[in-house]
Formats: sequence, C-alpha cells, structure tokens
Amino acid sequence: MIVRITPRLFQLSACVATLTLLASFFAQPALAQKRYKGDFVPGDAVRITVWQDPGIEGADVSQLGIADDYLIDRAGYIFMPLIGRLRIVGHTSIELADLLAERYKKYMSGLNFVCTPLIRLNILGAVNKPGSYLLEEDATLWEAIGLADGPAPGVNLDEIALLRGGEVVAEKLLSQYENAYSLKEIGVRSGDQLRLPFRGKLFLRALVDYGSFFISAALLIIQIRRETNR
Repeated sequence: MIVRITPRLFQLSACVATLTLLASFFAQPALAQKRYKGDFVPGDAVRITVWQDPGIEGADVSQLGIADDYLIDRAGYIFMPLIGRLRIVGHTSIELADLLAERYKKYMSGLNFVCTPLIRLNILGAVNKPGSYLLEEDATLWEAIGLADGPAPGVNLDEIALLRGGEVVAEKLLSQYENAYSLKEIGVRSGDQLRLPFRGKLFLRALVDYGSFFISAALLIIQIRRETNR
C-alpha cells in the first residue's frame, strides 16, 4: 500500500501549522494574579540555607538534610525533614527563618536560617531549552537566559521582552541583558514571561519547517489508519 502526500496537501499542512503555532505563540490569556501577604506565593519555591553557631560540639547540621530548595504547594505549604508540612505563605523571609529555628531547636540547638524566595519565570522563544524556571530575584537576566541553555541560533536579542498576563511590560532589554541587570531591577514578577523572538524570516521558516512536519506526520498517520481499516 502506497500513501501519497500531494504538494497541495503539504502546502496546506504548512499553512495550518504556521497559523496554529503563531496563534499559540502570540496569544496569551490575561490571567489575574492573586496577591499574597509575605514573601512567598503558591507554585513558587523557597531556598533554605542553615548553619550552626560556632562552638557547639557533637552535632553536624548537614545530617538533618534541611538545606535545599522546597516547592510551595497550592495550599501554601512546604514539606521539610522531621517537621513535615509547614505553611509558609503569609510569612516574610525573616519570619520563616525564626519559625524554622523554633521548630528545629528540639533536634539541634544554635541553628540559623536564611530563607530566600524563588520566583517562577517562563522563558520562551529563541532559547535552546524554553520552559519555566525558578530563580532568585537577585539573579541577573544573563543568568536567567543561561538556565534556558542560552540564546538559540537566529535569536533577535534587540527585541527581548517581558510579558505579564499577555501584556508587554518591558521591551528592548538587550542593554539590561548585556549589563547583567537583576530580575528585580527589571521589574520581574513571579509568573512573568521572558520572550526572546527569532529574527523575522528565520522565525517564519522555523514555524513552517517544524509545524508542517508534525502536521504532515499526523495527516499521514490518519490516512494510513483509514486505509488499514478499509
């Protein structure tokens, strides 16, 4: 059995793929972001570091396994060794550090905590590994894009933009990228999107190449199944 994909069908597939991917790339729903008291937001994370006062013998704080990054669940809790679930939404970083010192003092004395909020940043477009990343607010734009494995070939660095709820809140961030501005200095909030566009023709060609491939493959599978079921 031979299944034939005509040039017209291939062109139609490419057009459909291009329009679909363009729509998904540019259309972002306006989402209302709920405000929370304190420094922590559900869906984000907290980086906890801990050390012990000098001069205390017979104890090794590393044995507790506390120092780590902890995801905050939808109810505002994290899960920590020994003490279990702990609600942190509504607390500041200092309040959380004091709370942890109080909860862990029965296991080890003289503990000091630093609790650093980590925000979610969605890095999209012309990067090698687009996705959602957790970063400190003091991380630089350079470091953020580095987490996404750096700019992809054909990137238009002149048009780096920050979006929130589908609206552009900062654009043309090349200077901030080159001069290692922090996310806080740029005004990044948790859940924002950092978008690195491709240069015009290369971007459209990439959409056609990849989009038409997947659409054509799907149509081919459908056609094969139809032929098989006859």
